[in-house]
Amino acid sequence: MTFDVRRLGPGDLGLLLGLQERIGSALPDPSVFQTSTPEFIAYCLADGGRCYGVVRDGETVAYRIVYFPHDREFNLAKDTALPPAEYHRVGHWDTVAVLPEWRGFGLARLMNTRALAELADADIRHLFSTSSPANPHGVRTLLEAGFQPVALVRKFGGRLRFLLYRPSPARWPAAPGDLPERTVACSATDELERAFQEGWTGTGIVLDEPGRPRLRMRRLPLPFGDGPR
Repeated sequence: MTFDVRRLGPGDLGLLLGLQERIGSALPDPSVFQTSTPEFIAYCLADGGRCYGVVRDGETVAYRIVYFPHDREFNLAKDTALPPAEYHRVGHWDTVAVLPEWRGFGLARLMNTRALAELADADIRHLFSTSSPANPHGVRTLLEAGFQPVALVRKFGGRLRFLLYRPSPARWPAAPGDLPERTVACSATDELERAFQEGWTGTGIVLDEPGRPRLRMRRLPLPFGDGPR
C-alpha cells in the first residue's frame, strides 16, 4: 500500500479545516484532540510553520502541523528553563490527525520523518509537543520521533498534558546505562508531577496492562538547563 507525504500550503486551508472536523467528530473522547482555529492553521500554512498531508489515491487522509511561535505569546518553552534568547528557535510539534479508517498504518511516523528532515533549514533547534496522558499511543509515537516527556502542564483550557521535548536536528544526548529507572502510571498525576520536579524524564510507555499505561522514567536532565520551572 502506497502513501505519499506532501507539503501543504496556504491554498489547503479548507482541506485541513474539513479534515479536522471529520476527525474530531469521530473520536470517542474529543478531549484528547485539540482543534485549531482557521487563523492558526492559516498562519502555519504560510510562514509560521510547516504543514504536511498524507495522500492515498488522491485523498488526503492525515495531516501534521508544525508551529513556529517566534515572538507570539504562546510558546511551550516558557514552561521550561530554556533561555528566552532561544525562544525564536522553538518549534511546536502541534496537531497530528488521521482519519479513523487509516489509523494503524504508521502515517504519523511518515509525516514525522518528513518534517524532521526539513526543519534544519528553518533554524529550529528546540522542539516541544504536548500529548494527553490518556493517549498512550500518541505519546509513544512522539517518543519514537525522539521526544521525551519532561513535565505535566495544563493547557488548552486547563486540560492535563505531558510536555515533551527534543533537540533539533540532534537527538537527546546518550544517557549512561546505570541511571536509576522507575515506572509511574499515566493516571497518577501527583506522582508524575513530583517525579518531573525531582529531575525524572519520561523515556518510554509500558502497555502491558490494558487500560493502565505507565510511563518509564529515568533521572535524565534537560540538555539546556535545570529542568521544568
